[in-house]
Amino acid sequence: MMYSNTKTQVELEALISEFNRVRAELIEAASAVPPELRDDPFIGDWDLKGVVAHTVGWDYTNVTALPDFRDGRLPAFFARYDSDWAAINADLVARYRIEDWEALLVSLRDSQRAFVSAIRTLSDSDLDNVALWGERRITLRGMMRAVSKDESQHVAQIRAFIAESAR
Repeated sequence: MMYSNTKTQVELEALISEFNRVRAELIEAASAVPPELRDDPFIGDWDLKGVVAHTVGWDYTNVTALPDFRDGRLPAFFARYDSDWAAINADLVARYRIEDWEALLVSLRDSQRAFVSAIRTLSDSDLDNVALWGERRITLRGMMRAVSKDESQHVAQIRAFIAESAR
């Protein structure tokens, strides 16, 4: 039993490490965007501040969802799913967007700390609790991987925007 707890804690810390690594890349890429380009849309109608606001919003959405994951329930936000989470994303951008760039970066770091702190309160077995979404099995492990994947995609989009803008 002790081995299982240790193994899971190591896995949880690995998921947190990956999240923190990708978040550092996101902050680095976002910080490399020249100030005069931060309000230029490059992901649909999202500009850089919108991407950051979206990220902050999902951090807090996921913090709120953790008790559901812990109890094997589907988090409430799944009921609002539409194509690519468009409505939720629009709401999050509207709620968390801050025009002041430095304040927005502080908000991003604060939401990251809140998310990591909340994740660290979980027990070893919480990674494997399953909630069903239709026929899909949703777990905290999968959610953590999806968050890191989403942010990695945003890092690539930001870097491509910078490269395109330099031409």
